[in-house]
Amino acid sequence: MLEYIESGTRLAWLIDLLDENVFIYRSNGTIFLVDSFTSTLSGEDVLPGFELPLHYFA
Repeated sequence: MLEYIESGTRLAWLIDLLDENVFIYRSNGTIFLVDSFTSTLSGEDVLPGFELPLHYFA
């Protein structure tokens, strides 16, 4: 995923279906862990208004 960010991707989600967690990679270099599929992912400023409810994957 870091290769994508280094190439200019502004936001990336790595969704781990087995462990039910998501790593959110941002262009500023931060990586955030969402450790529950009860959350909703946001498109932030990259895709304003876009939301992905993670409960669909549970």
